[in-house]
Amino acid sequence: MRYELKLHRLTFGILAAILTIFVALLMTLHPIFASESLEVIASFIVIVLAATAFGYMGMVEGVMAFQFGRQHKREFLTYLTLALFSLGCALYLAIAESASIQTVALVASPHAFLFGFAELRLARHLERHRAYKQALIMGAVVEILLGIALIVGYRLSTRNTATLLGYVATMSVLQLVPMIFFREKLHAKRETS
Repeated sequence: MRYELKLHRLTFGILAAILTIFVALLMTLHPIFASESLEVIASFIVIVLAATAFGYMGMVEGVMAFQFGRQHKREFLTYLTLALFSLGCALYLAIAESASIQTVALVASPHAFLFGFAELRLARHLERHRAYKQALIMGAVVEILLGIALIVGYRLSTRNTATLLGYVATMSVLQLVPMIFFREKLHAKRETS
């Protein structure tokens, strides 16, 4: 059980790092969107960054699937499916000729929905930790609403869609950080003894 929890924490940590780097680079590019002549270049860079982020996420999820192995079929299949989906999104963004920042928002929306549903699933297993359970449920609702916002973001301007992408990634990081540092009280007592 501890090994599986460590694997989940490691995955969450790596995903949080990838999203943090994406947000930092997106914030660096944000002033460029003010210039109409440079907006196309900035959009291209954001598409490449998003494709790279999805690619790294897919590789991490794939490695974690094989770390869990076949003895943990649910985790194996879940991480493997996520890996294939993330890699497919990365490949689509990399080769699509008509990709735009709005396309990145559409491609990112299923990830927000899946993360929200994963939080709901995790919340079901935390009966003894009511505060964590309520926080996960609230985070899931927020993440699902962000998924809807990403779909609506398809109609926004390029600059506003980039802002929305940064906001959604930041909210996801803020929800991943507590999961990285979550420790059951029972395990914390054993470690201090």
